[in-house]
Amino acid sequence: MALISMKNVTLKKQGKILLNNLNWKVKKGENWVILGLNGSGKTTLLKLIMAEYWSTQGQVEVLNTRFGQGDIPNMRTKIGAVGSFIAERLPANMLAEKIVLTGKYKSSILYKEYDETELNEARQMLTVIGGKHLLGRIYSSLSQGEKQLLLIARSLMEDPEIIILDEATSGLDLFAREKLLTQVEKITELPHAPTILYVTHHAEEITDKMSHILLLRRGKIVAQGPKKDIITPQVLENFYESPVNIISIDDKQRFFIKPQV
Repeated sequence: MALISMKNVTLKKQGKILLNNLNWKVKKGENWVILGLNGSGKTTLLKLIMAEYWSTQGQVEVLNTRFGQGDIPNMRTKIGAVGSFIAERLPANMLAEKIVLTGKYKSSILYKEYDETELNEARQMLTVIGGKHLLGRIYSSLSQGEKQLLLIARSLMEDPEIIILDEATSGLDLFAREKLLTQVEKITELPHAPTILYVTHHAEEITDKMSHILLLRRGKIVAQGPKKDIITPQVLENFYESPVNIISIDDKQRFFIKPQV
């Protein structure tokens, strides 16, 4: 079953083509990396998936909801998102577990009454993905990496079918980045693991849990498919429009792409 389906999708804004004739399907059980340099259209594509943008032409269907016909508000409740646009809205003096609980209401504040059972659910979610040490701490006291972990736990509170991680390691140092990538891998081990869309411009962040890759350049899909078919010199040189070397990092199929200069 396709969780995301795009057919001949183009998106224009103010006369400029941001996404050009996209054809893409994401099936249940697949975890995708959307890889592209700055300005490639990655964030625009995410906003299209979340129905914040609407295509100029073509057909978009997400979670069995065809855009223009289905229940978009209900569809959005089934998508968890982690990005700076969410982090900036959260109250600085709120406890970590309460931040996680806001994910249940798709809000930056707790505008409904809640009980200890619900708060314990938030504590459990944070613990499951490796954030037990954050319990009882104030949001403003957390490091950037700890805040990202909190946002991931928050995004999982509604048991989403898709989770979007948009430049999740932005602003993190080397050690915080590796810790966060390990915690992202834990998402794939959850009993009802969502499909992950991991957006980055750093190829070395692609872990062995990511099964598929979409290469996006200047609003066009250059290549897409299983990771083993994409991570080849020929495909990557075509994508980057320059000769590159693929350098293995570790035994978990991690790699680094180095331009030949």
